[in-house]
Amino acid sequence: MGFRNVKIEGSRKLRIENQQLVIEGGPDIKIPLEDINSIMIENQMVMVSAYMLQKFADLGIALYVCNEKHLPNGVLLPIAKHSRHYKLLKCQIEIKKPLQKRLWQQIVVQKVRNQSLCLNLSGREGEDGLQKMCKEIQSGDKTHVEAKAAAFYFRHLFGSEFSRNDEHIVNGALNYGYAIVRGIIARSIVCYGLEPAIGLFHRSELNSYNLADDFIEPFRPVVDLFVASKFDMSQKSVALTPELKRGLYGIVNFEMKIKGEKRILSNCIDGMVASYSSVLQGKCDILNLPELIQLQVHSYE
Repeated sequence: MGFRNVKIEGSRKLRIENQQLVIEGGPDIKIPLEDINSIMIENQMVMVSAYMLQKFADLGIALYVCNEKHLPNGVLLPIAKHSRHYKLLKCQIEIKKPLQKRLWQQIVVQKVRNQSLCLNLSGREGEDGLQKMCKEIQSGDKTHVEAKAAAFYFRHLFGSEFSRNDEHIVNGALNYGYAIVRGIIARSIVCYGLEPAIGLFHRSELNSYNLADDFIEPFRPVVDLFVASKFDMSQKSVALTPELKRGLYGIVNFEMKIKGEKRILSNCIDGMVASYSSVLQGKCDILNLPELIQLQVHSYE
């Protein structure tokens, strides 16, 4: 899998030449396809070719496109790259309810743990309260601790007046970052032969990415931690600048821990998705889930 995440902001033309992405519209920039993890096209004047889209799908490169407000609103994913797609599809459909509920419990527990770590790493109070809530989460989270923890968490992270429903730069930044991570998760789900529409907790018939919306939960705090380090509640009139968007897109280069080891975000996502595939096939019953650490860009030796 590649390691470069490329953001196209200007009016450019993209093409493939000798297994490299060529970015025209100034001095040509060439990037080997094998090095690319994801690409975001923010400018609606960018020109692409069908051949380029085909190559991205073949290589599992996530391609994001943005709407007129420069917010991510779509991602190109490969179709059934995995050789055992039908086998895994049957496993997803036939998963037993008790196992489904236990897996969702694991996800919610780790999400709340990471929220607790986020408060600690950002110097906010409330860590102990969230740690206590972790112990109250039951199979399937039938008492809705996740929602209670979220209300408690965001008040402590961004202030008592903060609401996720507000028109505020903080919410805009959070949504931008979540969209990036969600796209990488959806790409990984497809590459591992799973169907992203079949979720554990999220089961909407109108959502093609229910499973991605399940798996993103323990990864959200890495976006929250970044946003908390860049914004405060007094910045209501500030817009998301190109520089800030580049920073949010760069979240995919941060590290988290999985199985006790530091890994780049995309590797942690792959590890979680791979463990779910193993659970479905009866090889284990525990997901490998990410642990939040201080923001640190992954370095390649």
